[in-house]
Amino acid sequence: MSKIKQKSEFNIIAAERLLNESLFAPSVHCSYYSCYQLLKYTINYFFEVDYSTQSQKIASSKQNSHQYVFNYVVNELKGLASYEDCKSFKRLFKQLKLYRTQSDYENIEVDSVKGHQAFDVAKEIRAYITKNFHV
Repeated sequence: MSKIKQKSEFNIIAAERLLNESLFAPSVHCSYYSCYQLLKYTINYFFEVDYSTQSQKIASSKQNSHQYVFNYVVNELKGLASYEDCKSFKRLFKQLKLYRTQSDYENIEVDSVKGHQAFDVAKEIRAYITKNFHV
């Protein structure tokens, strides 16, 4: 198994465990990274772009790695999925990224509601990726 995919699996498990321990902010962080890592794996597995090439393309793109990975998958989805699926995927990932940004960088409380919302969005994204990219 790919180390990136394994990290993705670890992060979704960690997110759930952290929720169960009422550690909501780190749970949001893990929920987000479980999806980001799964997207990187998808680019490698489904689109056959190895991790080294991904890193090179990120470095030359002038985008941060998260934006590059997200944009890559969204651009590919445009040719593979319906408009509504693509729109839904973009909305969900942006929502999860917002939760992660708030959780990691803003001086706000991340409560049970936000923690569970992020986890639920992550599970939905992961299910979509798994179903449509066969990862």
